[in-house]
Amino acid sequence: MIRSYTSFLLLVCITPLTAFVIQPHTTPTTTLAPKSTRLYSEPPSPDEPESDEKSDGRYDVTKLTGGADDGAGFNQFDPVLTATTFLSRRFGIVGGLAIFATLLFVEGDEIVKALGDKSPLEGDGVVVSKPSGLSYTESLIGRSGNVPLPGSVIGLRAKVSIGDTTIYDTKDDKPVAFKLGQRPFQNIVCAGVEEGIVGMKVGGKRRLEVPKDLAPPGLVLPEGVNLVYDIELTEVLAGYF
Repeated sequence: MIRSYTSFLLLVCITPLTAFVIQPHTTPTTTLAPKSTRLYSEPPSPDEPESDEKSDGRYDVTKLTGGADDGAGFNQFDPVLTATTFLSRRFGIVGGLAIFATLLFVEGDEIVKALGDKSPLEGDGVVVSKPSGLSYTESLIGRSGNVPLPGSVIGLRAKVSIGDTTIYDTKDDKPVAFKLGQRPFQNIVCAGVEEGIVGMKVGGKRRLEVPKDLAPPGLVLPEGVNLVYDIELTEVLAGYF
């Protein structure tokens, strides 16, 4: 009886030890839930690249103006951003502002002149034909003052020719002055001139091809020959009635 009890105790003690020795050693593994089903956040692995899309649905906008590492971004070629970043880092904000103030002081006159420059621009030389039969080309486009309106007092330099013959020229005389819309016409002013200066500003130059129907009354032109006006608008003043 005592021997049977002793065998039973020996069997009970040896069985777990035998199971531990016989079974092969395996490393326990941990199965993680998919990223979308994890209940807690884990720090990203150093070997795992970060995703561009954030967990809260937003995107990384640091690249829009250059990140901390000054990597390539949408504004990497922006000269203003590059200049201001360089000046701020090299001289500080105050130093950068001082440099820009110095440049403004040195080049200020040129900037003001450029902004206030109203000198005429070169025309395109394209022939513009009107339904009335008038045509013109613009050699200079004026940018100063107002455009002529009915009642305006107009100052005009003009050279009038028929073919190769010049019949009138203000080169050695003062400009022609007239009131736009005034009748009867005076001097060399005619319907063709009034129509031809529409849209011009002071300093502008045009060559008008005036048909006989729009020429000064009483002037006889050969058939098919136009009266040529080379004009320069010198003044546009408000009319006084």
